[in-house]
Amino acid sequence: MNNSFTQVIDKICGQEISSLASYKYSVFGGKTVVLEGHKGICHYALDKIAFTLGKQTLTIVGKNLQLKCMDKHFAVVVGDVCLVEVSQ
Repeated sequence: MNNSFTQVIDKICGQEISSLASYKYSVFGGKTVVLEGHKGICHYALDKIAFTLGKQTLTIVGKNLQLKCMDKHFAVVVGDVCLVEVSQ
């Protein structure tokens, strides 16, 4: 049997494993969102910041939102965070 581990998991799940967990985020105290694995920023305003996650979008809604730092795949947003949602 020459199948790699990821090929076996892909077959079991019916999709590529790399698409299952390509990002992660954490919210700290309703004041800070840390995001890993984004593909870029697609909206920026004081009340909403959105990031592309490939085929999905992660949107942060709140007040006085600021992009504290960002690099190729990592971002930190601070402000009064009301909602974080991932949509297609």
